[in-house]
Amino acid sequence: MSQLTPQQVEVAKKYDVSGKLVEFLDRHLFCQVLDSLVKIYGEEKIDQLEMQVLKDTYMFDVLKELHANLKGDAKELAEINEREQKVHERLIPLNESTKKTLSTLCSKEIQDNLKQDKASNRELIKGYGIDDSKIMELYEFGKLQYNRGDYVMSSDLLNNFKLLSSDSEKILSATCGKFVSDILSGDIIEAKNEMNNLREVTDNRNYEGSPLEQVKLRNWLIYNSLFLFFNNNKNSTQDQLANQLLQLNEIFISSSYLSTIEASCPWILRYIISSVLYTRDYRRLKDLIKAVNIESYEFQDPFTQLIDTLFIKFNLDNISETVSNIEILLETDFFLSKLDKALMMKNIYTLVVKNVLKIYGELDIEQLKVHFLPNLSQDIINEISGDFSNNNGKLSLKGEKESKYFDIYERTKALSFKSTQLLNNAFGKDF
Repeated sequence: MSQLTPQQVEVAKKYDVSGKLVEFLDRHLFCQVLDSLVKIYGEEKIDQLEMQVLKDTYMFDVLKELHANLKGDAKELAEINEREQKVHERLIPLNESTKKTLSTLCSKEIQDNLKQDKASNRELIKGYGIDDSKIMELYEFGKLQYNRGDYVMSSDLLNNFKLLSSDSEKILSATCGKFVSDILSGDIIEAKNEMNNLREVTDNRNYEGSPLEQVKLRNWLIYNSLFLFFNNNKNSTQDQLANQLLQLNEIFISSSYLSTIEASCPWILRYIISSVLYTRDYRRLKDLIKAVNIESYEFQDPFTQLIDTLFIKFNLDNISETVSNIEILLETDFFLSKLDKALMMKNIYTLVVKNVLKIYGELDIEQLKVHFLPNLSQDIINEISGDFSNNNGKLSLKGEKESKYFDIYERTKALSFKSTQLLNNAFGKDF
């Protein structure tokens, strides 16, 4: 990431949504978000926030490091050490007991007699001393290992608990825990499986809990699945990332999820819009435009402003500032920074120029720079030129077959834009 100017830092702070994400994000995952905000808030502020987020976990090595960075007092360090000793004393017997349970479950006698029916299997393992209390130990030890940061062990223990338990509430909790553990351990395939399991619960009309609990669970899944959809580790390809984002579009713009986002977390629109722009999945725009229009009073950022400018108000006066602010967020937002910035900016410039040309028909490149996109470099022009006709420096749209409805829509949009400009010139304000 390049060094930010003071003005860029202020923009990043203005549109930082990390404070909204913390409500539903798992705390271990949220620390990854905090780490990405050092250039905005500074190391000391981020260390303070991480200490606050992790203070009740068992990440003792991290807590000690944060304590040293913050020059904490001896009393705080003693409390950390005391908690660590208590957890260690609890860990040893749980480790021994669950080790015996897992060893028994892996024995040939049990493996040869396991069936598809969970009730039959529970009866089978009771004969080998594995009762409900032993099964519950797998859950407790899985939670403990998760809190310690051993995500691989946590995932394995919680998975075994899910296979054996008949407690639906605990199974749901274990599924959530395994989902996060798989994300943190980098096991993306398993994380996707757990996400699908959770979606079955959140989308189930016969959900056992209250409607409010179901909405909260869907909220939780929306927030935490962002780590899965925007996952771009060193082994990922651009095609894999694009496919993940197409899945985000499919899920988040479905009626049940989009309704939840509009009602509870409109800031998630940032990530849906960025995903649609990145993948050029413009068949989703109609639903997004409606959502942005509805939620404009509740949440606005450069991404929603881009949609508002191009598809709702058609007022291009501030389009340059909007695009520049998007460019800043692509560097400072944890999830957006996973995207190929050059590809995203190419898609955005292409979309903006296309909408300008739908209004003006043909425009000189220099006029485009002067009136709309002063930061439009020659490199960007070369990148997007394939999408337009270029006649001696004048850009126009290539011939496209569109429906009569869309043609009428575009004519109306152009008329609305021009009338807005006339009113602005006459009265000096926006309508």
